[in-house]
Amino acid sequence: MKIRLLLGLALAGALFGMVGATAGADTAPLTNPKTFFWAPGQGLTASTSDQLQNDLIYHGGNVGTGAIGVEQKPAVYLVWWGAPWAQGFNTMDTNGSMYTSKALQNYLQSFFQNVGGSPWANIQTQYCAYALAGSTNCVGGGGFVQNPKGQLKGVWTDPSPVPNDIVTLGLAENLVDDPIASEAVRAVQHFGYNRDATYIILTPPTSIGTGEPYYCGYHTQTSTVDGLGNTERLQYAFIPWLNTNWPGLGPEDCGMHNVNATSNAFGNGVFDAWSIVTGHEYGEAVTDPDNFASIQDGWNDDQTSENGDKCAWLNTQNIPLGGKKFAVQPLWSNAAYDSTGNGCVVSGP
Repeated sequence: MKIRLLLGLALAGALFGMVGATAGADTAPLTNPKTFFWAPGQGLTASTSDQLQNDLIYHGGNVGTGAIGVEQKPAVYLVWWGAPWAQGFNTMDTNGSMYTSKALQNYLQSFFQNVGGSPWANIQTQYCAYALAGSTNCVGGGGFVQNPKGQLKGVWTDPSPVPNDIVTLGLAENLVDDPIASEAVRAVQHFGYNRDATYIILTPPTSIGTGEPYYCGYHTQTSTVDGLGNTERLQYAFIPWLNTNWPGLGPEDCGMHNVNATSNAFGNGVFDAWSIVTGHEYGEAVTDPDNFASIQDGWNDDQTSENGDKCAWLNTQNIPLGGKKFAVQPLWSNAAYDSTGNGCVVSGP
């Protein structure tokens, strides 16, 4: 769900003094606010009855140069940012069992290697780039989201240093030298530019301040006026470390063991959060990628809730992909809602 300018500043204001020392005092207008996915209990995540009783609306897909409306040929690049990913480390399950960072990387890479062509990703194919603004379907439209296999186009382990306060910097919104956006630009320099891609930045364990509202991830878009030197608008998502007992929250609060109560060798259970949260951001970036000058011009409802927001933490479950199972949340389907009254589904359209 998009946190509008005033709310974003309210959340960041108490932190700005300590953030400014790291990020610099030179700031620019907030041209690409993040769309945060909050941990349960943070007061900003739970789907409301209103969200579950209205369709996604198309907002024209035409805000600013380079607007695309939807990602028609979805692609994903994963960036494991930070030396710990290159060196390898262990993470503890709730029962004390240890899993390696390599096991986590294999889990999430397997998810994106196999999500293309799946019934879950097929939910997105009802949405398009050339519908009339205000439409809730694509009758007469074109430029549909496709569901090709092989959507994972590249994986990069970047051992360059990650700022210690990376989660705080993400919450503080769009400082001109936002290191997460800068890393997304470096990813484009590494992989090449793909207008239909989401560049997903994942960081190793870090710390956050006690009492800080904790989000599980977000997606947004850079622009040609963000001061980062990129010449193209690009979609990126940030996924902080999800298996840590943050102050005031247990490790389960971003989805660890949300679907699978016990873990297996592959990582179902201990890594449930990673497919739930990263899948949520992927689905939203595909159907509502543009986020320029505080305007989301793709598919979102009259509360600016996207296809992941509307079903956040509702009826999470395993889906089969590539001979494995992965925990996911449902995605919103206008077609399903209009037909059955239930828009939160795991296959479609």
